[in-house]
Amino acid sequence: MRKPHRPLAVLAAMALAATGTIAAAATASAESATRCIGTAGEVTVTGDLVVPSDRTCVLDGTTVYGEVRVQSGASLVATGATFSERVVVNSGAFFDATDTAVGGNLVSNGAYGVFLDGAQLDGHYLGRAADDATFLYSTGTSVEGRVEAVAGDVYLDGTEVALFVSTEGTTYTDVVDSTIGRELTVAHNEHGASVCGSEVDGNATYIGNGGVQAGPGVWLTDCEEINYFGADLTISDSTGEVDVSGSIIRGDLTGTDNEAAPTGSDNRIRGEAGGQFENLRAAPADFSRETREDDDVRTPEQVRTEREERREQAVAHGADLGPAGL
Repeated sequence: MRKPHRPLAVLAAMALAATGTIAAAATASAESATRCIGTAGEVTVTGDLVVPSDRTCVLDGTTVYGEVRVQSGASLVATGATFSERVVVNSGAFFDATDTAVGGNLVSNGAYGVFLDGAQLDGHYLGRAADDATFLYSTGTSVEGRVEAVAGDVYLDGTEVALFVSTEGTTYTDVVDSTIGRELTVAHNEHGASVCGSEVDGNATYIGNGGVQAGPGVWLTDCEEINYFGADLTISDSTGEVDVSGSIIRGDLTGTDNEAAPTGSDNRIRGEAGGQFENLRAAPADFSRETREDDDVRTPEQVRTEREERREQAVAHGADLGPAGL
């Protein structure tokens, strides 16, 4: 026997009740999150963890089974920690993770900066728009997902990304001694992009950047190592100098509408060289390129220095605050 239909009014009431239940659960979850102000060691937090705005939290060996939120202007310094779910870093906040595992996504909502040192990220890094300068600096880190950024300085050093890397509108994007499992796409980086001693297994595409250095050179990155590109390398619409040298390219090397004629040497191209790259010539020995220092851009070295200063301040402040009582 067919069951009678419920009246629309009843269904609407049920929907509203369900919505209210969900909203109440979300509010309760936010209210029940454990606040971290000060320091904590090898303890376990079974729910969410929040660092309140403009406060400091320093964790050493701590495990958090819920979501971690670093509110505006706050600092979270983690060493040997384990975060089972995602970490969200809000505007002006700082997240510094050393030998730390993140089980979900790492989201930067206009953070002051994210520094990863020997970290393990099981999700994606998602760097969203920022009103002020921001950065992602990753060294010796493994990312099981993808890396995306639309603002700030992006520097990947000794980093393994299982999926793709995509940046657009950042200050610069440098990939050094790193491995990217799929595509690398870099677009409209005002102060250029470089790739040094790295492996990109998918297509590598550079569009509209303020210069591109692929391989040895000293103008964007001090590089002496060759690159391996598992598919096509395409560089187009660059507003600065372009040089491709010492690279192994399994696909094609091509590109058009670069303002300056590309240079390069010592490449092994298994596909075809086309467009402006058809007859590459090495740059003259006395060729002078404008460096980022000439444009007063914050270099990776300066990012490291700023990170060290912010980290030291956070650790000292956490010590002054005392145990967080998690």
